Amino acid sequence: MSANAKPASPHLIKAPAELARWLEFSQAGSTWNHEGGGLSLAQWLALGDDCTESHYEQAASLGVPLARLSGLEPDASATALIRPEVARRLRAVPLLVRGGSVAVAMEDPGNAEALSTLDFLSRQRVQAVLATGRDIREAIARHYDQVEDRDIARQLGVDPTGTIVETTEQEAQRLSREKPVVRIVHGLIAEAVARRASDIHLRPGEHGTDVLYRIDDEMVPVRRIMSSLHPAVTSRIKVLGSMNLAEHRKPQDGRTSFVFDDGRAIDLRISVLPAVFGESVVVRLLDTKEGLWDIDQLGLTPEDRRRIDDVMSRSHGMFLTTGPTGCGKSTTLYAMLLELRKQRINILTIEDPVEFYIDEIQQMQVNRAAQFTFASAMRNFLRHDPDVIMVGEIRDRETAGIAVESALTGHLLLSTLHTNTAATTVTRLLDLGVEAYLLRASLLAVMSQRLVRLTCTHCREVEDVDPHIRESLGVGPDEVFHKGRGCSHCDGLGVFKRRAVYELMVVSPRIQSLIVPGAEADQIHAAAIEDGMVPLTQAAVNLAREGLISLTEAWRVRAD
Repeated sequence: MSANAKPASPHLIKAPAELARWLEFSQAGSTWNHEGGGLSLAQWLALGDDCTESHYEQAASLGVPLARLSGLEPDASATALIRPEVARRLRAVPLLVRGGSVAVAMEDPGNAEALSTLDFLSRQRVQAVLATGRDIREAIARHYDQVEDRDIARQLGVDPTGTIVETTEQEAQRLSREKPVVRIVHGLIAEAVARRASDIHLRPGEHGTDVLYRIDDEMVPVRRIMSSLHPAVTSRIKVLGSMNLAEHRKPQDGRTSFVFDDGRAIDLRISVLPAVFGESVVVRLLDTKEGLWDIDQLGLTPEDRRRIDDVMSRSHGMFLTTGPTGCGKSTTLYAMLLELRKQRINILTIEDPVEFYIDEIQQMQVNRAAQFTFASAMRNFLRHDPDVIMVGEIRDRETAGIAVESALTGHLLLSTLHTNTAATTVTRLLDLGVEAYLLRASLLAVMSQRLVRLTCTHCREVEDVDPHIRESLGVGPDEVFHKGRGCSHCDGLGVFKRRAVYELMVVSPRIQSLIVPGAEADQIHAAAIEDGMVPLTQAAVNLAREGLISLTEAWRVRAD
């Protein structure tokens, strides 16, 4: 980077002449005196809703200019210095080459590793300017993705300017086998895994197909694929999932495994839906090894770990995990199964679908075509000498009834339910037709949980908390909390990885006395707190006080 003296406030580059002038001064090691002087924070914020105070402060701290890329057309000689996948990974766009130096727009010019990589690959001395993430993504789409896609379209013999059209089965088969198409799809999967994505989304639209990754529960734009390539890419994905290539108007589901060169295997769960501009695709990525947590990774307090151990030592009864879809309920149950597996017992599971395979456990999958449902599986399980039964989800009255029956007849039953709090689980089961006296006798404990995004430790800064959030969570005005600004380590998100936050309600005699027809969830909740339960919202606030999550994140997952 340039050795320029750091200005009191950063300059703005928005025209090619300004960029060339700045690069000339940077090469000479001179201070660049922009005619308009330094940029004020207010001026920067007025340039767009993607222009933030953290950008301004970072540019001032590093002594680099801010850049708006809409008016800066990169030279072809500059963009040719690095490959598209490198530009996407480093979130960097080369703009101009002059005399052994290259001006590069970066989302994080302070990333020494990225700068070193750019130096090495370009064989030039990198001079960095700071641009917003939106500007970087749009520039990559214009100057890398579109150029690459046009070349691929010509290789495939399709019109680069064409729109999304339905293809015949024969044409889809041909396109799915073409090397450029295979490379696109495999590249998307490999990059998604490298960036810790849980899902890949392909959203067809009027102007192309947007590719997004879900990373730490946030949708992150990756690139745009031109419309004419959409049928080829979706055909390749459908081939991987053993789906019907000729079907474009009905939903389809598929599944496959993707094996990397190092032997690492990732399970892919594929969903295809017919949308207005073409088939919408979501690929769920499941790491069959890293996706399994042991019970010590759940973040349980010592007291709650003791309570869970007590549940797992029981010969009969029912334990439930609750919360919305994607909150880690299955992860918790799998962790308990791994612990229970250490005993010499017979464990049976019925799942929809089986997410992770565990040795020494008999796992079964719902098959509606064969009328093998949660309820029918459990009826058959009772004749299969089980000690522990895990049911993927209690969805209806029949499943709830058989679950309670199993828990009362000498089996430890684990399952999940969609409720917001531990206490409302009781009222939900009563609404499903479970008799109160049977529920009192069978229910051992309920864990209601959410997944919270951990603040990135590499870009942690003081959080400016909305007063409404403080008031809502009962937090004083002087308490200090932290958030992530966004950096290369966390993919610009400000968060890195997730963990569970939960409330664990053990069904004590006091709570049993409240499980009656017409039971009140508020009374059960209050009794659980008196018994020592830390409410989920309070547990989230405690994590924020420890600096593990932002207070805004605690408010996001609160249990109302």
